[in-house]
Amino acid sequence: MKEAVSVSQLNKYIKEMFADDNILKNVIVKGEVSNAKESRGNYYFSLKDDFSQIQCILFSSYSGQNVDVNSLVDGREVIVYGKVSVYEKGGNYSIYVTKIENYGLGEFYVKLEELKKKLYEKGMFDPLYKKEIPKYSMNIGVVTAKNGAAIRDIYKTIKDKNPYANVVLYPSLVQGDNAYKTIVDGIMCLDNLELDVIIIGRGGGSIEDLYCFNDERVAYAIFNAKTPIISAVGHEINDSISDLVADARVATPTAAGEMATFSYEDFESDLDNYKLTLDNLINDKLSLIKDKLDRLNKEIQLLAPNLKILRYKDRLIHSKEKLQIIINNKVNDYKSSLNRYIEMFKARDIIDKLSKGLAYTTNESGKLIRSVKDIRKDEIIISRLRDGIINSKVISVKKEIIKA
Repeated sequence: MKEAVSVSQLNKYIKEMFADDNILKNVIVKGEVSNAKESRGNYYFSLKDDFSQIQCILFSSYSGQNVDVNSLVDGREVIVYGKVSVYEKGGNYSIYVTKIENYGLGEFYVKLEELKKKLYEKGMFDPLYKKEIPKYSMNIGVVTAKNGAAIRDIYKTIKDKNPYANVVLYPSLVQGDNAYKTIVDGIMCLDNLELDVIIIGRGGGSIEDLYCFNDERVAYAIFNAKTPIISAVGHEINDSISDLVADARVATPTAAGEMATFSYEDFESDLDNYKLTLDNLINDKLSLIKDKLDRLNKEIQLLAPNLKILRYKDRLIHSKEKLQIIINNKVNDYKSSLNRYIEMFKARDIIDKLSKGLAYTTNESGKLIRSVKDIRKDEIIISRLRDGIINSKVISVKKEIIKA
């Protein structure tokens, strides 16, 4: 029976085999660049053809000599020179690149550039058509994978800034042949809910993984949406079609969450500051009026006969009372407005209510159902829970008084 060797010994043996192979010492390979990334001056990418791919590494010591790093664009066809070696610690092999030559443009890259040119000529990238992202968004839609890191990052970022914000997820595919359709359906569905803003995207990936976000049908869904859309595809080297058409673009889902909402704590602080400023302005105005009245009283006492003084005094008293009523009404109006805004934002914490088992129920046209008088037998109703939507058919309607 042979003696067992360690993993390290086996990897070292394989690396030495590669090093002794004359062909692998000096290879020239043609292929299409995919998933190119840069880290600390080193470049990592895949070289692929229709049937296979191999990992490549270009160290920074070569990047300024025989290589134009601008050639490392996903979809571009290149010829690489180097050697094939094994990374012992990881047990994987790669081409260690020393030189790169441009060969041409890959089929995918050519098609993508043609689509970009077509949409650009239609004006779909024009800033003129881009909608402004609302400053105070409370209802935020998200089109992404249900169980992916993207939705977790978006939800956490939004809730950290504003715990009262309502996040509505449309779970979609984010890669694969049918992903574009679920993304289009998600955009159209959320657009009909009259939300403040919609986020679409995923947490990065290769250009192949992001193919659905370069689909022309996704581009038209974004462009035709009434709701402002933030694209967070997360691919730093290439612009996706969704990035170019969207009203705003960011590199990561976390950045999308930051852009989509506002700090509720800062908002409350702003309201307090506005109230303080308003109170100061009103007090200053009252003080000026009081000073003016005092001056007028003194002038009357000095210049007018007794009857005139009495007449002017009556008029001044009446004016003062009327002015005081107007000012008091104005102050009450401002205070009522401030209280309404504060209560409105607290009342809009839909997620908290849904988490306690309550449901937001409407008829098919979206009208809120407040009473059994609002529904009829056999009517379809829609109940929105925290984690989904239930469509129901009314079997019977029974009026019941719920006592507190």
